[in-house]
Amino acid sequence: MKDTQAMREYAIDISTEVFHALQQRVPGYISCGEEKPGPTQKILVGEDVYTEFIDRAIAHRQTLDQVVRETCTRTRNQIFSGGGPGGNAGGLKETR
Repeated sequence: MKDTQAMREYAIDISTEVFHALQQRVPGYISCGEEKPGPTQKILVGEDVYTEFIDRAIAHRQTLDQVVRETCTRTRNQIFSGGGPGGNAGGLKETR
């Protein structure tokens, strides 16, 4: 029997600076039109990526900003071919 349960998505707050870094590294997944005025921005991530971000932040005593920044400094191929947090190529959600 096929599992028809959809993966949950979580919104996390990151600094506008890290948001801009994501826009540069993975432009198809972060839209300029989504940016809101203020010091933080929201991004959607899959449940497995969210869990990995939280686990890494706790284990390494880092903020989510630091974890996301570390992730976006890896090459695009590492992140989206399963080498990034969560090992899921669809971790960051493409903008609609």
